[in-house]
Amino acid sequence: MMNENALSAFLALAETGSFQNAARAMGVSNASLSRYVGQAEEHTGLVLFHRSRNSSTLTRAGQEFLPIAQALRDDLDRYATRVAGLRETGPGTLLFGCGPLTTGTLILPVLRAVRRTMPDLRFRVLVSAYARPLDLLQAGEFDVFLGDLTYTPEADDVEIMVMEKQPIQFVAHRDHEIHQRGPQTMAGIFDFPFASPHLHKHWKAALTKALGGGAEAVEKVNAQPHIECDDYNLLTGLLAVPDFIVGGMSNTFVELIRAKTVKPVTMKQNLTWNICAARKSQNTSDALELCWSELAKYRAR
Repeated sequence: MMNENALSAFLALAETGSFQNAARAMGVSNASLSRYVGQAEEHTGLVLFHRSRNSSTLTRAGQEFLPIAQALRDDLDRYATRVAGLRETGPGTLLFGCGPLTTGTLILPVLRAVRRTMPDLRFRVLVSAYARPLDLLQAGEFDVFLGDLTYTPEADDVEIMVMEKQPIQFVAHRDHEIHQRGPQTMAGIFDFPFASPHLHKHWKAALTKALGGGAEAVEKVNAQPHIECDDYNLLTGLLAVPDFIVGGMSNTFVELIRAKTVKPVTMKQNLTWNICAARKSQNTSDALELCWSELAKYRAR
């Protein structure tokens, strides 16, 4: 992964357009900034800037790399914040990292089951669409991770359990126009404003394939979602009016469907989740073993 100095230098120079101002913002010399920018270009294999005597502007490749770098910076900032929070956690606490799709489907029933045996055990559940979850697991920031594991670095000391696949459900307000159109494809879903958690590389690839896999499909998927949030309270709140379509696990929408405020969108094709559980194989405890045995009840058969 690109080192943090190279990332910061790229973002600072992209923002200021001036080596002097970017170096001042980072608190380094112009020479150090130039070296860090060079490292960024070496890491990506791209020429990121057009350089002139008085200014530097992003090349086309630099413009395309900018949102990737910004997302990486957001991940690092979020990581630092949450690691600081984890350091405050005392003994007798089980630490879960998880993606947004797993909270009601896996985390909640497992917590209830574990608490019946260990009622004094504390739990800390950090919900996010983590970009590099196994790195955090190996660093000891989680006891268990539950989520999408499309990014799998070499992890000889990590035990991974593939969970039973379940279909993704799409819902909309009961008066939404889409319900009048009959069974839908993904192309039909994306004709309307769409909201979901962060779409990992796996989901983007699956959606692109569902849309036919061509350049037009790639462009349409890259424009999604219109609202991105890892908090389903916000996403389900969007369903109060006939505007957004929201994707998630079926149990996320049970109460809303029961209240008849929203309806599932009838689909011609189904997408299924790509969820795994992971733990460090040499970092165990009675609480973790109990948790893992409960998760095993949801293992893919």
